[in-house]
Amino acid sequence: MTDFSWMTGGKQGSGIDSALEVFSRIMMKHGYYIFGYREYFSNIKGAHSFFTVRVSDSRKSSLGSKVDIAIFFDNESILGEKNARGGLVHEGHVKDLKAGGTLIIDSKTDASKITRKDINVLSIDFDAIIKDSADKLKMQASETTIAKNIVCVAASIYLIGLPGEEIENALRAVFAHKSQKIIDMNITVADTTISFIKNNAFKQIMQLPVLPQRDLLYMEGSTATAIGKAIAGCKMQIYYPITPASDESEFIEAHTELGIRVAQPESELAVLSMATGASLTGIRSAVSTSSPGLSLMTETITWAGITETPIVLVDHQRGAPATGQPTRTEQADLLFAVHQGHGDFGRVVIAPGNAEESIGMTALAFNYAERYQLPVIVLGEKNLSQASVSIDKSLVENIKAAYRVDRGKLISNGGPDYKRYQFTPDNISTRIALGDPTAIIWMTGDEHDEWGHISEETDNRNKMMEKRTGKTDLILSTIPKEEKFNLIGDAAKADLLVVGWGGTTSAITEALMPNTAFLQVKLIEPLPKEIPELIKAAKKSVCIEQNISGQLKQHIAAKTGVVIENQILKYNGRPMRYDEIRDGLNRILRGEKRVVLNAY
Repeated sequence: MTDFSWMTGGKQGSGIDSALEVFSRIMMKHGYYIFGYREYFSNIKGAHSFFTVRVSDSRKSSLGSKVDIAIFFDNESILGEKNARGGLVHEGHVKDLKAGGTLIIDSKTDASKITRKDINVLSIDFDAIIKDSADKLKMQASETTIAKNIVCVAASIYLIGLPGEEIENALRAVFAHKSQKIIDMNITVADTTISFIKNNAFKQIMQLPVLPQRDLLYMEGSTATAIGKAIAGCKMQIYYPITPASDESEFIEAHTELGIRVAQPESELAVLSMATGASLTGIRSAVSTSSPGLSLMTETITWAGITETPIVLVDHQRGAPATGQPTRTEQADLLFAVHQGHGDFGRVVIAPGNAEESIGMTALAFNYAERYQLPVIVLGEKNLSQASVSIDKSLVENIKAAYRVDRGKLISNGGPDYKRYQFTPDNISTRIALGDPTAIIWMTGDEHDEWGHISEETDNRNKMMEKRTGKTDLILSTIPKEEKFNLIGDAAKADLLVVGWGGTTSAITEALMPNTAFLQVKLIEPLPKEIPELIKAAKKSVCIEQNISGQLKQHIAAKTGVVIENQILKYNGRPMRYDEIRDGLNRILRGEKRVVLNAY
């Protein structure tokens, strides 16, 4: 079995982002699955950035706290960094190596400052490789310095025992949008690096076998969300730039073959208004934003609620409150999504747990929105949206083939006495697109009667409130069980039932022990009736979340009266690692009630 982790990094703006994709694509070409994640500060250039890629012969979607191989060309990545006031910016990555792991450094780095004796340290002369490459290209070394990231990739590929011929193909794919000069430069640097390693007789770290080819797709989590929208037949995406949500819209903009028109208005306030207007005309439209943007869209959410307008909003959660941590991950928008807006109205809130679920559940969100005529919020998070993953192409094709568009009670002939908000046994009225010549539609954010005329009559008010909030039973009875939650193991027989949601799912799954079970809540609102029953049946339960207040625990308690007594929380902005979760589970089994994780 092959399963190892690789890390590199450097200052933001030094080109290391490309290295993640190049390394990952090479691994995939040799038959391996990858899962990568990038950590970076919320500025444009200069601060420390790094990423980890896990390589395996089976699918993995989580990271551990330690890596097998790390390669850096700057001192700060290795030894850490302090700010002008002497405060710690980061500790450096020497601590992140497993015992017996290999750290590859620039030969100008003072190796005597690396005090660990249980790791192997190799030195590479990055400047010599860059200068030699520049000479071959008849360029200045200053022009090729940006390609030090490719030195990291090429050196690593050779040292883990893989043939180097796929490097050129990966470089051509990643830099396809760049000039031929840039492509040639990176290829030359890669070739020069491998020659340097061979000429200096470096011993290989491992001999990684080449596996049979797999038909894999490389994507980020935000790409998965975009693909889900395309599968659903979304035709319009509205967004205002915000980290980390912008990646999704930028991907859609760059891939016109998805058939989705992208618009960027002047503010977050305008974003949801435009999407709502498009939806009223019968077009499937969507919004992509992050936590502060969701706050600004609150009033329009309530307008969609009272007018029973189907809208889909993807919230790529990040560190909060306020501007918070724009480039870090968190799960702190759950209660806000469930209660967002003044007053009471129906809504659906769902939370996918990995890239594959992001595709399928985002597509389903459009069916929910139109079937039940209400806002649907998809809770993503930075931990998902900016993770790099390899997905079997067949999985995506299967999701697309199985998907069926459900537009609910959308009709095309209203008639002269059409009632947009007609009272019905299931609380769902027929819906007709604005502009249809067969019906006149009145629409207002005020309380209204069945036709849509403003009304403050008391009986009508009661009926309309009950209509908009009374869709819960229909939602819970018609959404299939597998779309509401996943259960691994036997909740009643396990010593510990783990309850979690969203981006912690893969790490929790990998952390499970033989005596534990896992309940992944996918449908957050309305909360499935099976959830409290499964928790009550358990001998002991723990809720795992990436927020400080235990929002899913609160939500379950508020809705059902069932209180999960134990918690494992992490709120430092970094994703949960499977090994730290496993340690937390053992601590809960030993009697601790509240465990706070703090791994980087």
